[in-house]
Amino acid sequence: MPKLNVPRGLEEKPGEAQAQMVDYELHRQRVRDSVQSFVSSAVLVGLLMVLLALIAIIPWGEESSTVVVYNAPNPEKEEVTPPDVSQSARPKPAGPRSSRARVIASTVPSPVAVPIPDNPIPEGPFGMAEEIGYGFGDSEGDGDGGGGASFFGNFRRGKRVAFLVDYSGSMGSDVEGGGGTRLAALKEELAKSIESLPSKMNFTVIFFSHHAWTIETEGPDHAGNGWNGLGETPHVNWYPASQGIKAKVASQVRSMPAGGNTNWFMPLKMAFDMRPSPSIVYLLSDGEPRDGDDVLFQMKEINPRNTPVDTIAFELPGSPAATLMEIAKVTGGRFTMVYKGERLTGRAAEKYTSLTFD
Repeated sequence: MPKLNVPRGLEEKPGEAQAQMVDYELHRQRVRDSVQSFVSSAVLVGLLMVLLALIAIIPWGEESSTVVVYNAPNPEKEEVTPPDVSQSARPKPAGPRSSRARVIASTVPSPVAVPIPDNPIPEGPFGMAEEIGYGFGDSEGDGDGGGGASFFGNFRRGKRVAFLVDYSGSMGSDVEGGGGTRLAALKEELAKSIESLPSKMNFTVIFFSHHAWTIETEGPDHAGNGWNGLGETPHVNWYPASQGIKAKVASQVRSMPAGGNTNWFMPLKMAFDMRPSPSIVYLLSDGEPRDGDDVLFQMKEINPRNTPVDTIAFELPGSPAATLMEIAKVTGGRFTMVYKGERLTGRAAEKYTSLTFD
């Protein structure tokens, strides 16, 4: 045990000196501890302040690059001339006594007196001309649209047109009011529509009565050899609207015989199963179909793309015309009535869809 340094005067009092020496050493120890604590705290505070100073001085993030903003001069405003929409407007039908009304030529001695509406484009029947520009895309977004087509005054833009025409036995009847047969009038108007198609379009014709067929159906009995609606839908070709092809198809249209009763499902199904699908569809009929209500009920399945179907009731007043009008409505198409030599649209046509029409 270390020897304690005893202060003077306490050597003679060993017990008391021992107690005081213990107190003295404890006091000195407390002083040393206090000094050490103060020094340690001072050092710690100093280190902390140095660390904070270093944090404040040293950059910890990347220097942001300077953003250069360029303000382009405002372009001069260009005058935009609104397009002339008169060419796509629906033509106003001419009256039966109009000086501008023409008749559809036919292969029979007496032509059918179906007035032609005022032509919004000087060249071409029913407002369709070769000058129709390209650049109109269809619902598939597949390019230039190909121009347009017109049939009995209904003009549509698009690049693929399907004519679905009634060649049933009733088409051999005379036009109401005289002036030739319905079939003769149809053949001439259809041939003119085909011959007037712009060259970059594609087209097809589907004939129908109790079956549906095309010009490629084999055998002399086209109606009998056509598709009866059962089994796989037959393939239908698109024809390019070249002069040679158009002339050949128009010739076939003029020579095609008619016969049988009427069904609409088969031609519609054949048309909408084509690939690529048509962008323009015309459906013309003059008779009451056996499947009219079924076709209307199944239209969404037959026409899944909801392509507009322009329907034409040809000398067909009453409930069959009403069904054709409904087909046009549900698909977004247009309905036309041709009756007693007049072409009617809108309310004038709708009047003849009632069973009690005047």
